[in-house]
Amino acid sequence: MRNSFSVKTILRKDKFKIDDVNKHPLYFQIIFKNGKTKIPSGKHVNIIQWDEKKRIVKDSLLKNILIKEENRIYNILLEMDNNNEEFTLENVKNRVKGIVQEKINPDFYYHFDEFFKIKFGLGELSDGTKYHYELFRKQLKEYKSKIYLNEINTKFIDDFIYYLKTEKGVGNSGIGTRIKCFSAVLNKFVIDELINNNPCKNVKRPKENTRDTFLNREELKKLVSANLELGNLTKGLELTCKLFLFSCYTGLRYSDVMNLKKENIIENAKIKTVMLKTKREVTVFLNDYSLPILKSSNLKSKKDTDFVFDRRENVSVNRDLKLIAKLSKINKLLTFHVARHTFGSILAINKTPINIIKEQMGHSDIRVTQIYMNSDEETSRIAMNSVKF
Repeated sequence: MRNSFSVKTILRKDKFKIDDVNKHPLYFQIIFKNGKTKIPSGKHVNIIQWDEKKRIVKDSLLKNILIKEENRIYNILLEMDNNNEEFTLENVKNRVKGIVQEKINPDFYYHFDEFFKIKFGLGELSDGTKYHYELFRKQLKEYKSKIYLNEINTKFIDDFIYYLKTEKGVGNSGIGTRIKCFSAVLNKFVIDELINNNPCKNVKRPKENTRDTFLNREELKKLVSANLELGNLTKGLELTCKLFLFSCYTGLRYSDVMNLKKENIIENAKIKTVMLKTKREVTVFLNDYSLPILKSSNLKSKKDTDFVFDRRENVSVNRDLKLIAKLSKINKLLTFHVARHTFGSILAINKTPINIIKEQMGHSDIRVTQIYMNSDEETSRIAMNSVKF
């Protein structure tokens, strides 16, 4: 029995041009007895240039070019049929590749940058998420400056995780975030047929650190009075300490502290800002602890649109905090999130109503706020000693 086959141009609405999301690629769909395949034409059109009813392009010149290509592919299939060649997916694609061949750039970073540009350009990533992707790319580039698509496998990812742990000192939560970013990128690569599968699915994410670390009043006093003079590291340590303490007194995340502008400070009494992570507006009232830190940042000389604090990378901040804890004789693992946890926990210890804590921390769900409602051994001892039975 002789093979039957057909060739027609189709519009791939599920794909779009890298530098123009309004344009979609045209593919040649080849159907034969044992299957079908789609081969890119190299042409892109806006959806308004496509006649959905007739399923052809409206532009007559482009239509003629596509018909000519269809005929060339059809003649190859006809030649295969006349020569009694086996019609398998591999044979058909191999024979047609001589006419239409999709060239895939093997450079991982090229495709990552295109993915990131489109995702961020379409507004699908918040500034906070953008930061995590940028940090992921930076550390991956430090690990290996040139990466090809075909070398990304489970072992590659395991080796990268080991590098993050041993060379960069990244904790479980940070590693989980890096894997999440990596997996999202590779999922898109699978959809775009750049790779066959996502090896991140075979990598177990480390259990994230529980949020049970916070500083009590005595530890905060140690931090405030700590001598951070350490040669050329002094300036960076002092800035990190200032940022950390400001978060302890306001509950703002690292991203919100770093993006705080003078215009967000209302009459030296409160902060009104939109949290980068949640996009929720929050009002934080300033107190005798947070206000002096703001005033020490030369607010009067700044414009309304200027950032309040000098720039400091998150990686540098968390590295500094380990050293600051040591210098302050605080026997706890400090990360910037400990500051936010300190804010919530101390409010709870002071018997602040949980709904007020929820409001100050910008939580949408009170169950999230309850994570911060814990205490350390000293706080528990004082509380029990004050109980009257």
